[in-house]
Amino acid sequence: MENRKEFKIQGNTWGMIALLVVGLIAVFIIARGIFWLLSLVAPILLIAAAIIDHRVIVNYAKWLVDLIKRNILVGLGAILLSIVGYPVVFALLLGRALMNKKLKDMEQQERTRRDGELVDYEELETKIPPIELPRDEKEG
Repeated sequence: MENRKEFKIQGNTWGMIALLVVGLIAVFIIARGIFWLLSLVAPILLIAAAIIDHRVIVNYAKWLVDLIKRNILVGLGAILLSIVGYPVVFALLLGRALMNKKLKDMEQQERTRRDGELVDYEELETKIPPIELPRDEKEG
């Protein structure tokens, strides 16, 4: 005897398909709006990423060059996708730069907690009069 559960959608099938299509269109419109907004602020995002941590941009470029060296088609595809999706790439670069900065700050806090804080100090000259020790009679 086989125990099987059947999944049935109650309601109008065409109505559900229409609702699915409307939902997908809404998601597309929202995604297009976000992409358009990111494309407006993309130069600012890239400049901010360069100010926070310029090595993120350099490492991304090195990664693209390494992809070309390993597999030219994959590398060219990644470059093409980077050009087409530059707003998303710039936002991701800014996110990575912020994450690296946060990690460095946390590492510095941990080092400060472990080693203690360095304190500025000033050397003070003290004038101590020379101490005269008693002479030993044997020395001469």
